[in-house]
Amino acid sequence: MSSRQQRRRARTFTYKTGLCEGTSVMTSEGALPVEYLIAGDRIVTASGLRILRHVSARALRDCPIEVRRNALGPGRPAADMLLAPDQPVHLANWRSHRLYGADSVAVPVSRLHDGTHITWGEHPGELLVYDLELESAQVIYAEGMEVMSATPPLSAANTTAEIAAG
Repeated sequence: MSSRQQRRRARTFTYKTGLCEGTSVMTSEGALPVEYLIAGDRIVTASGLRILRHVSARALRDCPIEVRRNALGPGRPAADMLLAPDQPVHLANWRSHRLYGADSVAVPVSRLHDGTHITWGEHPGELLVYDLELESAQVIYAEGMEVMSATPPLSAANTTAEIAAG
């Protein structure tokens, strides 16, 4: 196969993960808007405090998912919030058992779309989304809801990955 054919068969995937600007994330200093976080901040995780290694921000050109207040239980989330469609949400209750037959699971928020409490949000034009990278993927708290941190290594350079088809 020629290199030209290989290039034609390559597909580009853009990851649509992240917390939308304005989302509060629990840190050692309390809840802070995601856009205020910098490398070195200590993030509260289900496993304790972890150091934020990298923050990447980019525009989300697709519609975000709107998760309405209390959609996943009391205070989960504490306020209406927007997430990128592929942002993994951590479930560890009757939902994880009923939907996936597991004690806990991380699932893209768009798969939880129910048309009432979790819906497609309004297209805002370009909305900034932030991926937070810790030393390993962790459950973090955004607006009181458990979401997954980015899977390392993540940087602005690899938010688009080229994967050869076939």
